[in-house]
Amino acid sequence: MQVIILRWASLCWGMLFLLPFFKAQAMDDAVALEALVVTADPLGRSEEDILQPTSVLMGKALSIKDKRNIGEAVAGELGVTSSDFGPAVGRPIIRGLGGTRVRVLEDGIGAMDVSAISPDHAVAVQPFFADQIEIFKGPATLLYGSGAIGGVVNIVDHRILDYVPEAIEGDVYGHYDSVADDATGVFRFNAGAGDFAFHLAGLLRDTEDYGIPGFAQVNPEPGAKSGTLANSDVHTKNFTGGLSLVRDEGFLGLAVSRLTNEYGVPGEHGHEDEAGQAHEEGGVRIDQAQTRLDIKGTLYLPLAGIQTIKTRWGHNDHTHQEFEPSGLASTILNNKEWEGRVEFLHTPFGEWEGVAGLQYRNRDLSARGEEAFMPPSSRMDSISVFILEERAWRRWHFEMGGRFEHQVAKKSEGGPHASHNLFSISGGAMWDFWKDYAVGFNVSHSERAPALEELFSEGPHLATNTFEIGNPFLNKEISNNLDLSLRKTRSHWHWKLNLFANFISDFIFLQEQDKNGDGIADRVNLEGEPSMDPDGLLLVNEKQADAEFFGVEFETVIGLFEDHRGKLDLRLWTDYVRGKLKNGANLPRITPLRFGSELDYERGPGYAGINLMRVQAQDETAALETETGGYTLLKVYMGYRFALGPVQYAVFLRGTNLLNEKARRHTSFLKNQAPLPGRSAMVGVNATF
Repeated sequence: MQVIILRWASLCWGMLFLLPFFKAQAMDDAVALEALVVTADPLGRSEEDILQPTSVLMGKALSIKDKRNIGEAVAGELGVTSSDFGPAVGRPIIRGLGGTRVRVLEDGIGAMDVSAISPDHAVAVQPFFADQIEIFKGPATLLYGSGAIGGVVNIVDHRILDYVPEAIEGDVYGHYDSVADDATGVFRFNAGAGDFAFHLAGLLRDTEDYGIPGFAQVNPEPGAKSGTLANSDVHTKNFTGGLSLVRDEGFLGLAVSRLTNEYGVPGEHGHEDEAGQAHEEGGVRIDQAQTRLDIKGTLYLPLAGIQTIKTRWGHNDHTHQEFEPSGLASTILNNKEWEGRVEFLHTPFGEWEGVAGLQYRNRDLSARGEEAFMPPSSRMDSISVFILEERAWRRWHFEMGGRFEHQVAKKSEGGPHASHNLFSISGGAMWDFWKDYAVGFNVSHSERAPALEELFSEGPHLATNTFEIGNPFLNKEISNNLDLSLRKTRSHWHWKLNLFANFISDFIFLQEQDKNGDGIADRVNLEGEPSMDPDGLLLVNEKQADAEFFGVEFETVIGLFEDHRGKLDLRLWTDYVRGKLKNGANLPRITPLRFGSELDYERGPGYAGINLMRVQAQDETAALETETGGYTLLKVYMGYRFALGPVQYAVFLRGTNLLNEKARRHTSFLKNQAPLPGRSAMVGVNATF
């Protein structure tokens, strides 16, 4: 069966080279593609008009995604994968960069959680609420923060309405997934009265441990159980209420949300026994609780020379607790954060249109517990100014922008503090050299200040089985990036090719220590004392060295036919990134070569598709990092839309990993302990009114 599937994929790719000879009805007619407006772009441009590589997921493209976490929702997009720490946890990794180098936003404001601190911390946003997910690649994301040198993922959920609904509207969603006995329900309601708009949304999710092919461990111990990944269940509640005042001159709204998320951490993790030694024991549980306040407003034509003023603010109180199997809370993190921005969209100045703005961020992070690897209290403040300008001239489109950010980080109880001035600048051009064809380039210089955990960590980090020691004297990272692109748009056959190079000076990473000079990485106990236990905590320090990232991304969508038979599209794609230190050493957890194909069919109210992704083996590994084998993931989906009275229904069926492959994602810290879910079937319904 697998051989047949791989031959089918090869045939699909071969069709790419036969396309010039392929004839179908209306092949010579240009097809107008729907413009996908990027909401996080203050100029309101479409995906194809932005110089930086950008992707937008919405509509059916978003509905067929796996939304168990935000990393999984965007994994499979060009240049994007997930860190993957079980079904509840997954942060996006873009072009080999993740963690604090990729910002996750909720309607333009940070998630304000602690997910960037550790790979076992879940992002506190729910993709099930998303109307649209926007992906910005590369460090040219200066509108959203200097730290986002890898990219930005923005979840648009419209929790604050900018219009007054004429009647009650909304949708109700539910699904069941066989792989984990996953029962998930979501509702969203909007209503209006006079100048006021109301929004109410909620989510309930309850899953059991998910099924896997074979054993969880690469080298299972005698007596190990197969078929299920222990401690991988998830239980989530999320409710939001919003209120807006909408008038002709603008709107102002607020929303309050409450999230509770309880989940298991798969695999075995170090804990302390009665003798004070680290030993392995499973069953770690995590409880998240977050209360978040969002404010959003817009004024139209407020002043001479200003078209629009937009403001967006968010505040949260986020608590993250890690429980040992005994029920003892070994780590308690609390993150209180403010983030806000104001944007001024000016009237055209000559041929230039653009936006200028201010951004402020304040973060207080506290850590308690015997296994907390962060200081008891630390604080970060930053203030930024930014500008973005664009103009069109004949067949050319030009864009340039800049950002200055001042950031101060310190321990609240005293000691050294870190202050950084960060400058970022980008510029680019796109040339429409032929009808529907364009070539573009973008050059960026971006600077990132070290994160709190990189500066001040000192203690056992059991999620990664390490003892981490930060460095308050770290320099800022400096990234110089070049993007080249070639695109064909507005046609039944459209494609894009991206080439990129990213040179990062003073790249911050954790490096194993060998203090006794025996050529073997040191192991320590929970107090940081030397240990002869081969399963003890790996001693790592924050270090800096120059790094280089190179890569290529290609995607094409071929309209095979669109007539009385319906509409059939073929998508082919591939991406590759190579990340290494300047001395030639490989960087860890870099995504291997991937390629895929997808057939998507629509006719009237029905649709169906088949998706095949191949991930190659990764043997270009860092020191002490294990290799991972290649795997093939097969997914099929189908759905049907119909109306009963004023309600529009969409029923769907989805099958994933139908080959039941044992897939271990190389970007995951748990790749040797937790494979991806096995074969599954999902059935669901979405009712819209």
